[in-house]
Amino acid sequence: MRITKFIFATLAFSLSILLLNCSSPKENKILKESDISPGTAKIVGTITEIEPVSDTGNLNGPCSEVPCIALVKVTSAVSGSAFPQLVMGKEVRIKFLFTLEKTTKELFPNMEEEYPGLEVGDEFTAVVSLSKKLDETAPKFQVHGYETN
Repeated sequence: MRITKFIFATLAFSLSILLLNCSSPKENKILKESDISPGTAKIVGTITEIEPVSDTGNLNGPCSEVPCIALVKVTSAVSGSAFPQLVMGKEVRIKFLFTLEKTTKELFPNMEEEYPGLEVGDEFTAVVSLSKKLDETAPKFQVHGYETN
């Protein structure tokens, strides 16, 4: 009889611990480093300066027509593994692969995604990756897409 009570008490205690540790699906999750792909960072930043058009190497690309590079003040960042540490409040130079202008059919005839464009003072959220170019004049970081805040 004592063994039965002991087993029942142990099961009841274990079940209560499990129920207390389970999270509700409605609960907000905090973005963690493990949620970010290696070699990338999710940032919140503000455009502080837009560089003039300077991509003369690819005359057919959109960056030969409209600005693609900006200085961005990083206000928040969560980095994946193998991504350099970003210093909050400092500016970084970033290339926006789909330009800083509003996406149009003239610039991107086959693109379905639309971006509103960014100007100095605009805040945005984006996933940033390291540039694969070894050119020292090219930005170290690049953005494929973004959301305005």
